[in-house]
This record gives sequence, C-alpha cells and structure tokens, in this order.
Amino acid sequence: MKPWVKILLAMAAGLLFGIIFQEQYKILAITGKIFIDLLKMLVGILIFSSVVTGICHISDPRKFGRIGLKAITFFIASTLIAIAAGIVVSLLIQPGSGINLFAEPSNVQIAQGIDTLDFIASLVPSNPFASLAEGNVLQVIVFAVFFGWAILVCGERAKTVSNFFDSVNEVMNTLTGIIMKMAPIGVFALIANSVSQLGIGIILPLGKFLLCNYIACLFQVGCIFVGSIHLLAKMPVVHFFKGMKEAIVLAFSTCSSSATLPVSMKCVRKELGISDDISGFVLSLGCTVNMNGAAIGQVVSCIFIAQAYGVELTVFKLAILVFTALLAAIGIAGIPGQGIVMLSMVLNAVGVPLEGIALVAGVDRLREMVSTVVNILGDAVAAMIIARTEDRFNQEKYYPAKPIKV
Repeated sequence: MKPWVKILLAMAAGLLFGIIFQEQYKILAITGKIFIDLLKMLVGILIFSSVVTGICHISDPRKFGRIGLKAITFFIASTLIAIAAGIVVSLLIQPGSGINLFAEPSNVQIAQGIDTLDFIASLVPSNPFASLAEGNVLQVIVFAVFFGWAILVCGERAKTVSNFFDSVNEVMNTLTGIIMKMAPIGVFALIANSVSQLGIGIILPLGKFLLCNYIACLFQVGCIFVGSIHLLAKMPVVHFFKGMKEAIVLAFSTCSSSATLPVSMKCVRKELGISDDISGFVLSLGCTVNMNGAAIGQVVSCIFIAQAYGVELTVFKLAILVFTALLAAIGIAGIPGQGIVMLSMVLNAVGVPLEGIALVAGVDRLREMVSTVVNILGDAVAAMIIARTEDRFNQEKYYPAKPIKV
C-alpha cells in the first residue's frame, strides 16, 4: 500500500474515532505532538543544507541571483493575488454580518503602521546557531544564503565544504523517509484529537467563515496555480497534482508547511522531475515566505471579526490590511496555530478588536487544513516554473509515458 493511501486511511480512522468517542485522550495528544516534533526536528538543518547545496549546485553566481529574483517575484505576486481573493470573497459573502458583537472602546486598537525597518533588521541573525535552536527559519535562510554564496565565490577551495553539505542533505532526506514511516500513526492521533476537541456542532455557526476561506483557496489553486502551470511552465496540469498527492495529504492532515517540507522535496524531485538545486533552494525559501493560504486566512479572519463587531473597513484600512497580511504571510512560521499569533498583529494594525480572535480560534484547525495545502502547492508551482525556465527539469519523470516538446 502506498504511503499516501495509508495516511488517507489514518485520517478517515481518526475522524471516525473523534466523532464516535468525542473525548480527548492524553495518549492521542502526546502521540500527535511527538509526530509533529519529529518533523519539526528536521526542518532547521534540512532547510540550511538544502539552501546551501542548492546554491552550490547552481555554480554560476549570476544564475543564483536570477533564480532568487524569479522566486521572490512569484512569491510576492501570488501572495498579493491570494490576499485580493480573500478580501473580495469576504466582502461579497459577508460572513460576520448579523453577529452584532460589542467591544469596549478601550479594547479597540487604533490602526498603527508596521515598522518595516525593524522587521528587515530582524532577518539578520546575530547568532546563526541560536536561530537554528529557536526555529527562526527566516534567519536560518538568510545565513544559509550568505554561507552558500561564500562557498560559491571560493570555488574549488571550498569543494570539501560543499561535498560535506551534500552529504548532510542526503542524510536528512534519508532521515525524513524513516520518520515518514510513522506518518499514519501520527496523522490518526492528530485528527482524532482535533475532532474530539472541536466537536461537530461548533462548525455550523462558523460555516460561512470557513466557506470564504475555502472559496478563496480554491480560486488560488484552480485559477492562479493551474494557470501558472499551463501558461508559464507549459506542462499538463493533472500530472502535477498526481505527483504532489502525498505532500497534499500530509499538509492537509498536519496543517504544517514546515513539517510537510521534507515530503514536498521528495515529491517535486522524484515525481515532478525538478532538479535538486532548484527544489532545495525554492522550496526551502518558499516554506517560510510564500504562504498564500496563510495570507487568505489572515484577511478573511480580519474581515470576519470586523463585520462581527461592526467595525467599518475603509479603503485606507483595507490597504493597511493588504500590507500587514503580506508581512504576516512572510513572517509566519509554517507550523500549526501560528496563524492565530500573527492575526493579533493584523487586527491591531487595522483597528479591529483583539477579542475577536476567540471567534475563529475554535475552527482555525479546519481553516489551516486547506490553507496549508495551498501553501505547499504554491512553492511547488514556483519551483516548476523556475526549473522549466532554467532547463533544470526532467520531463520523463514528470510525464514518463510521453515527453513533452516545448
């Protein structure tokens, strides 16, 4: 039985278990936590080694800069489109209208600007080892880029270091495969614990809120990603989703882009035919700064809470929402629950009561399931487009039956 089928069956079993027993068991919570922690254990070193080896394999410094620019351009453009989709859908459906909640004036925050310079300064690690220990992925990536660039500049003199990180990356990929053998058990525990905690009745009052998220996510995948694969990568779309199915199932069940990263790497390399250097660099960068699904969640949650409290969202406040949601999507950690933490920053900037977080916290897991799938698919689409334009793409792996002529 294929790994993704086992994970899917484990999800179904966990769902039934949670519905039938409707009781939280400590063993399930601990088992799910252990599985997530095992995956998170891989992330720091895997990202660092993948970015470094990816840069080293590019060999030409000018090519490295070109690939980085392409990746960042796609990430920002797709995130802004995702934010726009979330805003439009929320304003049309009005998920929070009619709730009529009230907040004390003293508790309503006034819209404030975001100190962009401080945010940029925080990206540079004063101690890269501390960044690894604390799980600060953005700082790890920044250090990895500088480190890989230095190896590239040194050339043959740094060949030993380059080979060392090649070996580290290979070891981390092997370790990923070992840990993923435990995925069905971990997924069962996570789903069973979540369903028993949330219950079925709580979903109904927030159905419109979830619907807005799902519609915006569906638009992002069905229109933006599919269109990008068809028009920019010029490849058949169906094979992309077939190749990513294992990563999709894991992202849906774990709600963690970072935890799914090792599996996404395997899928894009073995199933989609994207080279190791492109996939290592683009996916490692994208799992932190390319959060399309998270961006949708931020804007839909903010508008939903604003409507529930009767807060008017002017054009100026919507502009602030776009900017802060973009920063939140870049700075958010790719692990479950971090969206709620970043939402407080967005609400504060737009002037929406922070108490409204309690409205969406109960069903945030259900939102994150779909949002995480959008996150990891966006990274894979970016890697495919860049690999095609850089001639670092194996068509036989992507479409074994019939190579595509471009």
